[in-house]
Amino acid sequence: MESWLQVGEVRLESYFQRYRLEGDETSFVGELLTKPEGHISPQSYFSQRSIADQFEILEWHLRLSTRMAEKLGASIAINVHNSLVEHEVDRQRFLRILETTPIPVTLEFTEDYPMPAMESSNRFLREVRERGHLSALDDYGTGHNGMTLLTDYDFDVVKIDRSLLTNLLTSSERQRSIRLLAQLLDVLGKKHVVEGIEDEEIHRYLVDAGFTTFQGFLFHRPGPVAHLLAEDSMGVER
Repeated sequence: MESWLQVGEVRLESYFQRYRLEGDETSFVGELLTKPEGHISPQSYFSQRSIADQFEILEWHLRLSTRMAEKLGASIAINVHNSLVEHEVDRQRFLRILETTPIPVTLEFTEDYPMPAMESSNRFLREVRERGHLSALDDYGTGHNGMTLLTDYDFDVVKIDRSLLTNLLTSSERQRSIRLLAQLLDVLGKKHVVEGIEDEEIHRYLVDAGFTTFQGFLFHRPGPVAHLLAEDSMGVER
C-alpha cells in the first residue's frame, strides 16, 4: 500500500493527525494530511495542480483512507481542492469515484478556492451524503469560507480555523463570538472540529463554551501514515 505519491517532480508524503473527542478516548478519528517534500508550501502546491493531478491525489487519499479504516478502524477526513467540483462534469466524476470507495470518509473543502453556486453545491453535497460520506467546510473564518457557506451550504461538519481563537482569553468580544458560533452550529445541526489547539487553558474555555471535538498539537502531532500501517516506504510513481 503506497504511503507516498510521486506527481511530476514532487513527492507527496502522507501523515495522520488524530482528533481529540471529549469524553471519548477510544474512537480513532482524524485527518489525513499531505505534504510535498522540500520547502514547498502545501497551499501553494495544491492550488497550482491540474484537475488531472487533483483527481489522482484524491484517489490516492481515498485508497489510504480505506486501508487505514480496514487495518486501524480509523475514521478519516481528507482535503479536497474546490477546483475539483467547479464544473458539473468533474462533480459527476467525483461522485463516481466515491461510489467505488467502500469506507465512509469526510471530504474537507478548502478555503482558497470558491465553491460553486449554492444550488449546484448543495445538490452535490447531498449526493455525497447519499453515497455514505460526509462533507466539511474547512478553515471556517478564512479565505472564501465565511458565513454564507456556513449557513446556506449543506456541509455536515465545520472546521473552525485557529485564527478565530486569537486573543480568546483576553478579548470579551472574541469570547462572545466563539460562544455564539457554538450555539449557531448546534442550531444548524452541524458537527465541528476546532483546529490549532496548543494551549490547555484555551481548550478548557472552548469545552465550557460547548465545543467537543479538537485538533492540535496539544493532543496529537501528525505522524507518518507508513508508521501507522507498519509498512515500508513503498510508493507509486507516475
